[in-house]
Amino acid sequence: MTAPAQQSIRRLTADEALRMVAAGIVGEDEPVELLDGVLIEMSPQGPVHSEATANLADRLRVAYVGRARVREEKPLSAGTHSLPEPDVAVVRGQTGSYATRHPTGADTILIVELAWTSQEEDRRKAAIYAAANVPAYWLLDLRARKLELRTAPEGGSYRTVQVLGEGDSVSPPELADRWSVRDLLP
Repeated sequence: MTAPAQQSIRRLTADEALRMVAAGIVGEDEPVELLDGVLIEMSPQGPVHSEATANLADRLRVAYVGRARVREEKPLSAGTHSLPEPDVAVVRGQTGSYATRHPTGADTILIVELAWTSQEEDRRKAAIYAAANVPAYWLLDLRARKLELRTAPEGGSYRTVQVLGEGDSVSPPELADRWSVRDLLP
């Protein structure tokens, strides 16, 4: 008996995934993200995650008013095979800037993922964001009560990674403000 041939997996492109939504194969509100060519089902958000996301988005909207837009759980064009939907994205542009396309890493100032149980998946997304040249990626770990900052994307990874605790402070990209990590946590 011979060993079965190694099977390859056909990865979807972002365009194909968008066409699947347009055709009704994948529901527009279905909780999936295209990551490295695979549609990944995302777990539902609990109340802590939802409230922390809304609070952070509100705070970012005030901080970036007139400078950038804050988008919650909206697609980011992150290359041929990835269309993640970060919890919060701060992107350049005004109302209507993304009526015909999704923002890219070049349009992005900051991506934030908040994690209660999704730390592993959100850390995997760091490579996708880095490959898309997202300049700053924050992972707010709600359970561990820490903020992981990633900056300086290069070759599909971030050259700089810092882990801040509740007693530390952080400056949002392109702003002079300093925010306490404790104030970002629920």
